[in-house]
Amino acid sequence: MNLNRRLMLGAGAAAIAVGGAAEAATRSSGGGRAHRTALSALSRYADQHVRDWGLPGMTICVVDRDGYAGFITTGYADVGRRTPIGPDHLFQIGSISKVFTALTLYSLNQEGKLSPNARLRQVLSNVAVANAEAVTLQHMLNHTSGLPGNAPATPDGGLWSGFTPGEHWHYSNTGYELLSRAIAQADGKLFHESVEARVMAPLGMTHSHAAIRSGDRDRFAQGYETLYADRPALRPGPIAPAPWVNVESGAGCIAATSGDMALFLRYLIELAQGRGGPVLSDASAAQFMANPAAAPEWSETAKYGNGLARLSIEERDYLHHTGGMVSFSSSMHVDVEAGIAAYASSNIGVSLNYRPRDVSLYACRLFRSARDGAAAPDPAPTRTTVNDPAKFVGVYTAASGDTFEIQAEGSNQIAMHNNSASSRMQSLAGPFFACSDARFVTTGLLFEAEGEDVARAWADGVEFVRGPVRTYQNRRRRSFNDLRASTTATIAGRVRFG
Repeated sequence: MNLNRRLMLGAGAAAIAVGGAAEAATRSSGGGRAHRTALSALSRYADQHVRDWGLPGMTICVVDRDGYAGFITTGYADVGRRTPIGPDHLFQIGSISKVFTALTLYSLNQEGKLSPNARLRQVLSNVAVANAEAVTLQHMLNHTSGLPGNAPATPDGGLWSGFTPGEHWHYSNTGYELLSRAIAQADGKLFHESVEARVMAPLGMTHSHAAIRSGDRDRFAQGYETLYADRPALRPGPIAPAPWVNVESGAGCIAATSGDMALFLRYLIELAQGRGGPVLSDASAAQFMANPAAAPEWSETAKYGNGLARLSIEERDYLHHTGGMVSFSSSMHVDVEAGIAAYASSNIGVSLNYRPRDVSLYACRLFRSARDGAAAPDPAPTRTTVNDPAKFVGVYTAASGDTFEIQAEGSNQIAMHNNSASSRMQSLAGPFFACSDARFVTTGLLFEAEGEDVARAWADGVEFVRGPVRTYQNRRRRSFNDLRASTTATIAGRVRFG
């Protein structure tokens, strides 16, 4: 998907303050007292995410291989109307859709209709791709094809492969868009029809769809985005309804209820054990899970294959993926050894740089502890903190004489002070801070250290030096937009890849 969010903004979008969240609702089947306690703890954690991030709402499911299923809904499907999220609301799962695409292709492979080892040029001969003679569909499934990340599938002049297939890893939505075309061609159906017939219907996912279309819009939770697209977003902050976008690409086309996602998670638990029914044979399931590619762009030790990342977190192995759309953000984790899996989705889009990965991971850890009779683990914090605020404290001065002062706020926050006014600051990615001061609200501040201490801050190319001894850099004056772009890319990578 190659979507420019700013081009789709509605001119009349109005600010909405989320305010108080709708009361969380839980439901479950199976399990015992420990499961109920865990579900309550997870519900409180989800509520905290909604409050501290300023989310409209969230839907969650957690399952285990013994038949337990727990569900949480919190917040609003429509903030303006104060409509609580319900179990039947559709949420866009984003790039979690990629595993559905991969399963559909492997289903076709069982029938001899489309092999993952087929070459792209042979399957889609009408698609022009330079330097791609050796690209196979499996390379595209694993993001090792060298295809661009988010280019249109058929741009003027054709596509390209940037490296020898299989030698490197680079996340490519474009590759999955081409896979959806190959699947439709091989099956003689529209892509979403193939996914629904080959994956979703066999799993009983009858309340969900493999295409995001406006004809189903009344079933969706309303999606939201941050109100201002021209600045780093302080959390929580004002939001506005996001534009509607139809999506039918295999990169991110699934719209699902939490009940149907519970069915899918339970299937992934089985698939990871080499059991493919009712979608694949056991032999195909083993092939599907075999030989993931190293994915260093995701994390140093991560691997990726067929729409599933393989991560090691606290010495446990997980299947994982996140999903980010214009108006929804999602995450899932599967603890294969424990046989526990969780999914969470919020109706807030990529503009907030949020994924509920901490929620889905905490759910797996929490329910594993409940099953084992162990103490409940501590969840990840929902508010950003500053390590050693003292190293930021001081007066910062520009060559023009413009100044600001940073003071510590408690043990893990900083604030900007100007005369008697205090402006809120919030770390978005390490040294990059959003700031409510009018001078820096659209640029933020990027702090730069020399040794152990912060020496300066940058705002839109302007250098502010810390302390009474002011030494301004004689080297090329930095462009703040370049620095912010680098930092934003770091944020985007963490958000997209998990």
